[in-house]
Amino acid sequence: MPEENPLLPAIEELLGEGFALSEYRLIQRLKEQGLVAPDYSFSPLSLFQVHFCVFNALYQIQARLMDQGQALVISPLSIYVRPLDEEGRGAALAELEDQPLRTFYLDWNHYHQATEGSVEDLLRDFWRRYARLGVAGQEERQRALAELGLEDPVTPAEIKQRYRRLAMEHHPDRGGSAERLRMINDALAVLESKG
Repeated sequence: MPEENPLLPAIEELLGEGFALSEYRLIQRLKEQGLVAPDYSFSPLSLFQVHFCVFNALYQIQARLMDQGQALVISPLSIYVRPLDEEGRGAALAELEDQPLRTFYLDWNHYHQATEGSVEDLLRDFWRRYARLGVAGQEERQRALAELGLEDPVTPAEIKQRYRRLAMEHHPDRGGSAERLRMINDALAVLESKG
């Protein structure tokens, strides 16, 4: 039986207000309600535990909302609910099954087995990967998104859906341009490599 997340009802209510929230603002709202300790961020372990509970709740809510024809976009900088059209529903369902972060945050073992040392290792690994991506990598990602007519925050499923639509539209066999198709393919390759 899955573990009960104490933040789930409050987060569901906050999302129901209809505003986009950053992870930081969402946690601040939970602090205002007394659901998160005021000093939660003083220790890497307690910071991880709050972060874990927030994202565990978000991924649970994401699955529920999909059944109601809505998508929950989850990004640290922007968390919001939007309508999900039928065309995007299939891609979103496939994405739910292929999200390593979703799998991680829905497994309470990660929460219970976390220690100060393991959280510090996670943080070091994150900063190493971030440094490799760097500013140039972010700029390249933004150019690739623009090539597909998208901007962050965007899910991998939305990227693939947009790519398929553009590739079909610009394929030379359908009267499109081989050069434009190459640019679309290059943009997808960049986005897949940047994550």
